Amino acid sequence: MAEPLADRGHRVTVRSAVASLGWEAFANSVAAQIGQERHAVLVGHSGAGPLLPQLRVRADHEPDVLVFVDAGVPPETGDAALMPSEFRPQLQAMARGGLLPKWSTWFGPGAIEKLIPNEERCAAVCNELPQLPLAYFDDRVPVPQGWAAARCGYIQLSEPYAAEAAEARRRGWPIYELPGNHLDIVTRPVAITDAITSIVDQLAG
Repeated sequence: MAEPLADRGHRVTVRSAVASLGWEAFANSVAAQIGQERHAVLVGHSGAGPLLPQLRVRADHEPDVLVFVDAGVPPETGDAALMPSEFRPQLQAMARGGLLPKWSTWFGPGAIEKLIPNEERCAAVCNELPQLPLAYFDDRVPVPQGWAAARCGYIQLSEPYAAEAAEARRRGWPIYELPGNHLDIVTRPVAITDAITSIVDQLAG
């Protein structure tokens, strides 16, 4: 989505690979990228959702808006899991030497190609995916006190995130539903850019 956002005059930074160093290194890296930027918007997809409150408080200037895209919603207090506990045995079975294969292989042959039919885009995504240590998912992320007062919005793309969208709705967040697949950030970037800008506009109003 960086390209359509940039086309609309937004400055965009994408962070991913440093996650292999652990969630705190990832959070610090993103916070450093925000730097002195004012009126920033943090957008987190999938497993990045639980990290957004920590990213927000570590930035020099707390971002104005957090947008969760088919992502986990952290609790209002306590700490957040980086992966539902029921998936831990599956991940452990895949790990070799404590290292997980790329996420694109977790769901079997052909799964990622079904989500991203365009061969060139699929290859670009797969090439950028990090290999995470299994231990990455054992950590829990403490949520900063009072983070739930931040202005947040939610974009639901796929059915598995219906419960997360329902929780966002319960909290009074603006919700944007775009029924499709989890990786539509790759296959429908303009539609999701529209959704992000719509949520930001609603929260700014």
